[in-house]
Amino acid sequence: MKVTTTRFGELDIEEGKVIHMPEGMLGFVEKRFILLTPENLGPFCWLQAVDNPDLAFVVADAKNCAPGYTFALTAEECRALELSERSEAIFLLVVTMAPEPGDITVNLRGPIVLNPERLIARQIVIEGEKYTTRHPFFETSEKKQSGLQRLERQPEKSVPPAG
Repeated sequence: MKVTTTRFGELDIEEGKVIHMPEGMLGFVEKRFILLTPENLGPFCWLQAVDNPDLAFVVADAKNCAPGYTFALTAEECRALELSERSEAIFLLVVTMAPEPGDITVNLRGPIVLNPERLIARQIVIEGEKYTTRHPFFETSEKKQSGLQRLERQPEKSVPPAG
């Protein structure tokens, strides 16, 4: 299938790579996305809407940028994501980019939970004050330095790239 994007032009994507978000992202109506992992983005990926060329989110795998980040999914959320006890979910965090790497943040209160086997995802809202919507991607100057090196490396691919 052909997917038109404003950032990457027209892409030829296999139907089997489309991620379905039945409830969409908060504030958006789009329900089908693809995960793009350009080599020059380091630990970041693009979550591109299939049906809206202008809508794409920069995301990062939580395990790469928020060690110790945990929360419990409800039974209803597990059912909606078709997760079994043996399933492993991927937790993607929406990234707010900035000109200075030290100012890049991730949203820990609104992660995207992805079942990579079924390609079903859902954005979860975590209540309470434990997490913030603007958690620093690089927390200390030492992490900034290692993070800058990570930006130059190819990202780990949690989900096979589309196309």
